Amino acid sequence: MAEPARLAAELRSLLGPEFCLADPAALSVYARDASHLSLGRPLCVCLPADDGQAAAVVRLCARRGVPFVARGAGTGLSGGALPVDGAVVLGLARLDTMGPVDVLNRVVRVGPGAVNLRVSDHARPLGLEFAPDPSSESAATIGGNVAENAGGPHCLKVGVTQQHVRRLEWVDAAGERRVTGAGLAGERGLDLAGLLTGSEGVLGVVTAADLLLTPRPAAAGTLLALFADLDAASEAVVGLLGAGLLPAALEMIDGVMLGVVEQAFAFGFPTDAAAALIVEFTGQDEAVAEDAARAGSLLADAGARVRRAADDAEREDLWRCRKKAFGAVGRLSPAYVTMDVAVPVGRLPEMVRAVQREGERHGVAIATALHAGDGNLHPGVMYDDRDSDSERRAHAAADAIVAAALDLGGTVTGEHGVGIEKLHLLARQIDPEAARLMTAIKALADPTGLCNPGKALAAPAAAAGTSVGSEPPAAPDFAWASLTVTAPADAGFDALQRAAMARGFWVPCGAPRPGLVLGALVDHGAAGPALLGRGASRDFLLQIRARCGDGRAFRAGAPTAKDVAGLDLVRLVAGGGGVLARCEEATFVLRPHPEAVGRWTWQGGGRLAGGDFERLRALLAARDESLGAPAFWRRGGPLTVMAPGRDRDWDLGGLGAELADWADGAGLDPGEAAVLPFAAAYDEAATEAGDAEAWSRLSRLSGAAVWPDLPDGADLVWQGAPEVLWLPESAPEAPAGWSADIVMRDGRPTPLPEPASGVPLDLLRGLKRIFDPEGRLPTPSWLAGSGAAFGKGDG
Repeated sequence: MAEPARLAAELRSLLGPEFCLADPAALSVYARDASHLSLGRPLCVCLPADDGQAAAVVRLCARRGVPFVARGAGTGLSGGALPVDGAVVLGLARLDTMGPVDVLNRVVRVGPGAVNLRVSDHARPLGLEFAPDPSSESAATIGGNVAENAGGPHCLKVGVTQQHVRRLEWVDAAGERRVTGAGLAGERGLDLAGLLTGSEGVLGVVTAADLLLTPRPAAAGTLLALFADLDAASEAVVGLLGAGLLPAALEMIDGVMLGVVEQAFAFGFPTDAAAALIVEFTGQDEAVAEDAARAGSLLADAGARVRRAADDAEREDLWRCRKKAFGAVGRLSPAYVTMDVAVPVGRLPEMVRAVQREGERHGVAIATALHAGDGNLHPGVMYDDRDSDSERRAHAAADAIVAAALDLGGTVTGEHGVGIEKLHLLARQIDPEAARLMTAIKALADPTGLCNPGKALAAPAAAAGTSVGSEPPAAPDFAWASLTVTAPADAGFDALQRAAMARGFWVPCGAPRPGLVLGALVDHGAAGPALLGRGASRDFLLQIRARCGDGRAFRAGAPTAKDVAGLDLVRLVAGGGGVLARCEEATFVLRPHPEAVGRWTWQGGGRLAGGDFERLRALLAARDESLGAPAFWRRGGPLTVMAPGRDRDWDLGGLGAELADWADGAGLDPGEAAVLPFAAAYDEAATEAGDAEAWSRLSRLSGAAVWPDLPDGADLVWQGAPEVLWLPESAPEAPAGWSADIVMRDGRPTPLPEPASGVPLDLLRGLKRIFDPEGRLPTPSWLAGSGAAFGKGDG
């Protein structure tokens, strides 16, 4: 019996005939996805019931030398889940479990077959949601979200899938079950979850994901702004963001797209506009009203007709209009090519003009929808697939649009992925050394090349991306229109922040200790408290120039809010303790800094008990963290609370009243209160973060007690995002239900701790060999062993 036939028989025996499909109809359906591309005809379609069966399918494929590809709902738009001839399709729709929501950690574990929208429905009764919301959210599955690092309209303020994945379970190319880490807040180490997210399934098959949830906003205000001129609309996007507004969503559709959607669905929108912006603010009612009124004035000044959605029904119609945009394009054309380019947002007006120019030059109609606030465009180039000349002109226009995006410093794909659609374009973007590193990682994880072959990666010999350059920049370079900053590794982070704050912006990873340089922040994270921020430094890192241990320099990432072109070397290197490479240059995104910070101090903090702290934590954790998160600390007796916000009775004023009630219940005497300008609060927070030579981080395990059992009067710092507890000591005992990590000792970051059980040390050691073959960079003792070659299990 030939190997493929033998494998098919083994798979039918493993799963049962009803879950191992080989009939022509099933093979035809599973050979395609929403991209309308085609590649090959699968051997069979396997539908495992759980991760054990999924691993067994992969082991059988590895033993018989047959390629395999994981697939979710088939909503992909780049052909990333199409099978090659004779491959096994591993359909994961039955792995759709959703575990209980860990409310304290805001985490839920789900299977890859769980539908995106159902995750938010699952968390909604607890006041939480899963923020990434691709237009296909009612059908797309979490496995696909992870594979393509999915975004969506409401990711501008809170980030894409990458920022909402805590931990992954996956099956490697040999069929072994693996984990990426413990899934702790602020966890250090080589970021395998970051490497797998956006990898398009070429490194393994994800079988479970621990997702970070966000609080559902109390209110939403949605504006529709209609422009008579497309250029004016795109300029207005840059103007809104440059004015210091940060909407939850900032979307745009051109007049062609608006017309076709209205024709299809009759929402009642005017169709005499050249462009429409949908701008949504979320948060407290009063904050939403303030921001929407200010945005409305700015948009009107830019020449728009502006109206606010009168009620939830009208708001939902606006979002249906946006999310159903491409579903309606078929009314205009029998076929279309959907682009997915992203550019620095300050170059958006140029990119919009380039799309129009290429449509005219090639004689094709183009309808465009944009995640405008992210600089992410989806031009739909229409053609008649019955006419070879029409098809040729459409694809030529599409390639020219990609070339224009790259010329503007952009990326070939912001969120759809490379798949097979953009393989011929990817080499124009990727630095040759980065391409070699990505190819080596693929060979390490999948030495036989059976795992989703032929997808996502550029051949090193063809790579011709932007030159790494001989030297990093001499000083920080602020691209104010695009709200990014690029700086050399030796630039002082404090000085960079102050330059940004002078314009009303900052890198929102908080106020770490003074004296920290940019390279250390990338290599080690803050290595201590970084107060008032809304996430870890690598959450806001867009692009790096780095050098491997043997001197090879590479550039990875793009200066864009979204980029899924190739493997994410940025996340892999950032926070890795300099183990794989040393940062020489980094580009961060800038965001508006909070308007003000409330500060409250009580002298009797030394006598507070765990219950008092937990009530304080719960009170502060309920605040909107979109611009910055609260913090508190007890050092030597006094207790200080800081919370970013607005100097209004309904915001910091109301919080002050709640804190007074809390302090009275905790038996504290009346304290001191003040509202500080943000820069002054930043100074105080940075001083607090730097006022220790040793820091240990406590992270709550799932199901842990609400507050750790600490010695009476112990000094501590609570940080709101990521939510962790810091102790200024170098050797703490981990309280029950908590994990302890000594991150700094004697003023220096400590080596990376040994990874959690289930993390493949052989993979980490293989990565070390790829980036640092001569062992010149720091090497923790647990990483020094040679280990078995990864991915070569015998099944």
